[in-house]
Amino acid sequence: MASLREHFTDPQRCWRRFIAGLVIFIVGAGLLFGTAHLSPALLYHPVLYWFSAGVLLTGFALAMSGYLGIFIQRFTGLNKVKKRSRGGGD
Repeated sequence: MASLREHFTDPQRCWRRFIAGLVIFIVGAGLLFGTAHLSPALLYHPVLYWFSAGVLLTGFALAMSGYLGIFIQRFTGLNKVKKRSRGGGD
């Protein structure tokens, strides 16, 4: 099993997680808005509302975890470049 550090430092894995979360988020938003146009009675059905809200929030959490990994990878890469440029002038 991969460690937490490996999950946040592999840019391809983070990118795939971000895209998957974005797709799930769009599906959740489509469920939420699509039911309103199909039938007004379905919009107020609590099970369908909470299901679509759960799908929406799951997609958001997955996309943000992928984005966080991309951000951490970029930030640590910039930090390494800064250290190299400081050490080379001495």
